[in-house]
Amino acid sequence: MFRHASALHHLRNGADVFTVQRILGHADLNMTKRYLALTQSDVREVHSLTSPVNDILDTGRKRVRSLAKKK
Repeated sequence: MFRHASALHHLRNGADVFTVQRILGHADLNMTKRYLALTQSDVREVHSLTSPVNDILDTGRKRVRSLAKKK
């Protein structure tokens, strides 16, 4: 149970799936996927922050972006 919680914690705090794979010591990404069952709210949150539609519509919402746009 601790490994599952740890894997999700890393992912939710910005680690990519390949880094989590290395942290867990998995040779195969399919094993890592077993640990990273995301909830629907996780998927909705990431989608709302990263959807390209947001850039097209520019809804005026503040979004956290991992990469700043170049001016």
